[in-house]
Amino acid sequence: MDGMDMASMGGMDMGSQSLFVSTNQAIARGYWYGIAGITGLLTIIRLVSIAQTRHRLKRQERDPHCVPSRPRSFFSQTYATATATIRELSYAQPVYFTGRISKYLGPLPVGKWLVLAAYWTVILIFLWSNTILKPKDAMYAYKWEKVGFRAAWVTIAQIPFIYLLSMKFSPLTFLTGTSYERINWLHRWTARTVFLTAIVHWSFFLHEWWLADFVALEIKMMPMVRYGFGAFGTIMWMILSGFGFFRAMSYEIFVAQHIVAAAVLLWLLFCHVPVHARWNVWLSVAFIAFDWSMRIMWNTLRNTHLLGGSKLRAPGYSARLEALPGDMVRLTLSGADFSWKAGQHMYLSIPRLRPLELHPFTIANTPQASKDGGSDLTMLVKARSGFSKSLHKAALKSQDSGRTYRALLSGPWGVPPDLRSYETVVFIGCSSGASFVVPLLQELASKRTCVRRITLHWIIRHGEHLGWYEDTLTSIVESARASGVSVQITVHVTQVLGAGSSVVADGMELKEATSHPVIEVETRSDQSSSSASMSSAEDEKTPLSHAHLPRTSSLTIANSSRPTVEAMIRPAVEGALGETAVVVCGGLSITAQARTFVAALSDERAVHKGTGAQGIFLFTETYGW
Repeated sequence: MDGMDMASMGGMDMGSQSLFVSTNQAIARGYWYGIAGITGLLTIIRLVSIAQTRHRLKRQERDPHCVPSRPRSFFSQTYATATATIRELSYAQPVYFTGRISKYLGPLPVGKWLVLAAYWTVILIFLWSNTILKPKDAMYAYKWEKVGFRAAWVTIAQIPFIYLLSMKFSPLTFLTGTSYERINWLHRWTARTVFLTAIVHWSFFLHEWWLADFVALEIKMMPMVRYGFGAFGTIMWMILSGFGFFRAMSYEIFVAQHIVAAAVLLWLLFCHVPVHARWNVWLSVAFIAFDWSMRIMWNTLRNTHLLGGSKLRAPGYSARLEALPGDMVRLTLSGADFSWKAGQHMYLSIPRLRPLELHPFTIANTPQASKDGGSDLTMLVKARSGFSKSLHKAALKSQDSGRTYRALLSGPWGVPPDLRSYETVVFIGCSSGASFVVPLLQELASKRTCVRRITLHWIIRHGEHLGWYEDTLTSIVESARASGVSVQITVHVTQVLGAGSSVVADGMELKEATSHPVIEVETRSDQSSSSASMSSAEDEKTPLSHAHLPRTSSLTIANSSRPTVEAMIRPAVEGALGETAVVVCGGLSITAQARTFVAALSDERAVHKGTGAQGIFLFTETYGW
């Protein structure tokens, strides 16, 4: 049994193991060369995008009347056409589910399926190329082991990639500009792929042992086999427990057990694989060590205020809680001695309420210096269960007392879209989704950019929810009127709170409280909402200029049914002279509908294909993780 020690990958003897090492190691290296190549390509695309944005901003500064997002050269036109084609292929998500459990079983957007198809194709090539032996081959006796060894290397080579995709301080984010939460789906699907290749690995060896009638002996005499099955069981557990339904049931428990399972998996793999394959385990450990050491250091410096230069302040930040209508909580952190970008999020912990819990929330405002030199950081939290429900209860209790809480922060995290180079921007937010889109709107309206027209559609159930952003929206419209940027804000109120109240009354109260009224109150029927969409569709064939759209800024409160995605997006796109950006934050239903409609609209208008229709960029943010 000397040939069946820990230094082998489970083969029948040392000779068979050594026969395949060089080829299999080349396969593993090829896998990482591919990862490096794709990362390099995405980095180049990011650099081109940054250069394009800077070029457009400079053109806008030189000639305020030009439309910088319209391609002028052959290269820019070719790049725009290629970009439009990729967007049309990747955006659509025609099938989605909204049930309590079925929503976690819905298909991915087409673009993600294309990425997975390419990834699986590469994995299948690595797994099966030159591994099937025929009876006339000299090495036919090793036919089971050859496939088993190859599957082992294909499996272990993917392990570091899974840990790389889990990092918050990730080199992928630094190079490609893609935030950790936007590639988390690939982390999960790579793990599922590893689960399948691991099945190929152990099933071929198990079949060989079964033919030789010593399965029990192999498992008894070879500790590495037991470690291997333990690793496989751990992977299976992590995949099952990582299913969206279970994550949503108790996110804190999921995170805790997932971290423990990830550590156990590396130990089991270290005991299972041969010495010359352990570099994959050590690379995974290096990724984890770097990520967690950077996180611990950054969070420590953040909460001790060493990064902000306020060394004498107590650790953490003072948090005020305010209960708002609709079971919403406004959490305000005073004296935030750091900056952030609109659209980023923070991880929040309030030990007095929920010790050892850390939850992500979108930052609901832009940084604005206060009298003490810091900024007030605001989060809007919808009370559902667990931590958010505890926040709401605490807010109700401290409503009159003015009590504050000590909060610990991690972040800011996230890479929000850079919208400065687009000519027209459309924001769509559902309920608390406004906490993502309103700061982006606020930032655009306060700076000189290429953006000329901005449209915001905020969909809420009741008129009282307008109070979440009442002052901010009014301020944005008034400042936009002074700056010359056209900002059209429509608040769609889909329900009325009983017979004694109406959105019109809410709007009139807001009007009376505003020194320079910017509020327009409308009551729309279902027919009028849909007819606006249809009239836009009929006019699509003829190019429109900005003269067809209102040039002033306004805030309209519309008491109507939920508007269609087409009614919110099409008019702005058809009236744009340059490239349009569409940013949507809401549930799975509206983001999937927006994806499919934007892809169809781009194809319908033959964007950048000789018709004069300009590009449409889409960015979606969905509730949950």
